[in-house]
Amino acid sequence: MYHELTVWSRGIIMDKEARDIASCVASAARSLGYHAENVSDYIDDPDRTNCLVRRYARIGDEPILDRFVYENPTPDWIVLVEETIVKAVNFFRGTPDGSGVLVVNSARDPEYLVKFLPERMLAKLRKLVVVDAVDLAEQRGRSPWMFVRDLGELAYDRMSTEGASERLPVGMGIAAPLIGALVATTDELPIDKVAEVVADKDAMFRGAERHRVLEYRASGAAPVG
Repeated sequence: MYHELTVWSRGIIMDKEARDIASCVASAARSLGYHAENVSDYIDDPDRTNCLVRRYARIGDEPILDRFVYENPTPDWIVLVEETIVKAVNFFRGTPDGSGVLVVNSARDPEYLVKFLPERMLAKLRKLVVVDAVDLAEQRGRSPWMFVRDLGELAYDRMSTEGASERLPVGMGIAAPLIGALVATTDELPIDKVAEVVADKDAMFRGAERHRVLEYRASGAAPVG
């Protein structure tokens, strides 16, 4: 078993959510005895507000030899923390044909979102998973988004340093339902074990239960679930 997870987000304002997804998946894999790495984005740094950034995780049952290659060369699990990224970049670059599991935070139908993928990206797609993480996340204050709710909290989070302990709980807000949908649809890591490293377990389970899947086939697309 070997998978590369790339989480696409927007710099600074959505960095926490993206970082938590990669961190929780890697942490859960380690607790199960798998080899795992998770790193920040050294390819596009420095982070700039709203600019595209990535967070990475790799998990496998063999030692990960390319641990100092920061960009995932062959991502097969891709998460888009914000829906407009679906038409902003080729997030399937390097993905083997027919292997890509794409998870998008959106209230829209997967049949609508898939229309934004050009043919070269459709060739990479195995399934499109859509989860309304904004609706399923715990509504703290005005919004589950940290940048909407509390800029002071966002600034506090930015004081965290890679390799150090997180200053805020890991797996809160938007991240939790996205983790749940990813884990449920990839079916490689047991959901209960992943829940042990996610701060908002209830929201994670909501994401695992309430998402929509479009299975993509060479002859076309057929929704399931």
